[in-house]
Amino acid sequence: MKHQPEATGHVGNLTPDQWDALGEIWSFLLHLWYSEPSSPTRTSSMHPRRVSSYGISTASVAASNDQAHHSDQHRPSPPLPSTSPGGTGHREHHRRASNSNEMRPISPPPASPTRLSQSFYQPSIASSPPPTSPINSHTSSHPPGGAGGAAAALRRSAAKLKPWLPAKKFTFKYSPTEYHTAFWAFSQSEHPDTTVLRFLRARKWNVEKAMEMLVLALEWRITMGVDEIVGEGEEALEAKYPGFLDQLKNGKAIFRGYDRQGRPLCLLNPGLHHQHAQSEQTVQKLSIYVIETGRMILRPPAETISVIFDMSSFSSSNMDWPTAKFFIHAAEACYPELLGVCVLHKAPWIFGALWKIISPMLDPIIRAKVKFTNSRKDLEEYVAPDQLMKNKAFEGEDEVPYRYVEPVQDENRLILEDSEAKQRALAKRKEMELTFERLTEIWQGQKQLSSSTAVIQERNEVGMKMAEVWWATEPYTRARTVYHRLGTIQSPVAVQTTP
Repeated sequence: MKHQPEATGHVGNLTPDQWDALGEIWSFLLHLWYSEPSSPTRTSSMHPRRVSSYGISTASVAASNDQAHHSDQHRPSPPLPSTSPGGTGHREHHRRASNSNEMRPISPPPASPTRLSQSFYQPSIASSPPPTSPINSHTSSHPPGGAGGAAAALRRSAAKLKPWLPAKKFTFKYSPTEYHTAFWAFSQSEHPDTTVLRFLRARKWNVEKAMEMLVLALEWRITMGVDEIVGEGEEALEAKYPGFLDQLKNGKAIFRGYDRQGRPLCLLNPGLHHQHAQSEQTVQKLSIYVIETGRMILRPPAETISVIFDMSSFSSSNMDWPTAKFFIHAAEACYPELLGVCVLHKAPWIFGALWKIISPMLDPIIRAKVKFTNSRKDLEEYVAPDQLMKNKAFEGEDEVPYRYVEPVQDENRLILEDSEAKQRALAKRKEMELTFERLTEIWQGQKQLSSSTAVIQERNEVGMKMAEVWWATEPYTRARTVYHRLGTIQSPVAVQTTP
């Protein structure tokens, strides 16, 4: 298996324009999560369910000021203030893809005007002088005073926050805390920049469109209860959504092997699907379960999952339009840039007519990833024979049949227990999130200072450590799946799960 080198637009391989776009998205997120209800920017521009003074409208005015105050009491703690104001001016080139060939692995682009008219926070230089010692001496992976110290420091500087003003109207359905929680749950073990860059690439580096797409994806996760789905366990999901386990047992959607680029393979057999055998809600929950499970199988440098549809037994009776639309929306809008290649293998002639209907529904980027194969030789262009199951459709060399391993008694007890190990792991993850946010804010404030290179370096190092701290929390937040029991999902690092 070979991992092809990533094109520009990925962590470690960004052009200056792409780097600026990434910073603007992060500034937007920090403002969304952390501006105070007592400040003009919070109450007039970002307050959930209120009309914005700079173009952010909301769906309802039902929420009262009391509710907003209550929500803010549980708001996550912001990062520490920066040490210097940033650049000024406006630029519109992020509305189109960059044509620059210059690569900047983790260093900042040349100082230039950006659409951030001011740095995200504006502490006075007198009260916050630039550091005289190396940046690591005051921006270690553990904020001074821990999470509480970072929280207090950020709240003291929140009144100075100056938002970037998007021209497009946004509608915010949920509280800042809910968006914050949803983002970090979505990012899970990825470098946080990897998560944000998915949306920028999907919207061809148009910052406003990427912002909107990210907000809508987070709202979808909250509405669909994604965190509940991955935390409840298969038997609990069966109790809520009858037929859930049957779909896991019949092999309709399984993970097995890797393609030639080292990407996990999801094998789907629509010939085993019958629309009315289970509820639409059950199929939606299964779809989310499958996608989230696949994301846990991913290992860097792979960022995408490849899908092979076994169409050899497909007929018109297997077509399920609501499920097809749901899956397309999830793949395009809620998990952007997660699909590697999508192979439709041995599709019957009847599918040609259906493809004419489905194809226009797909985003051009997704549509370009769809490939049709009819023989083992065709399929081997994407997957080596030893990674293909030995069945009538794939004719591969992997002779091990799929089997569903039943849940083990008390396998999810760590989720329910309130152990010291659990609290340590969760606290460490929260502290790392705050540290990354704090370094992000400092980076945005020090764009024109030589010390910003050191900040960016440390920020990248913290981002790379997110995988380790996430896997330490995984046994306490994620229910065991059949792929845990099969040994497919294993922590890439040693995790201590006992007090």
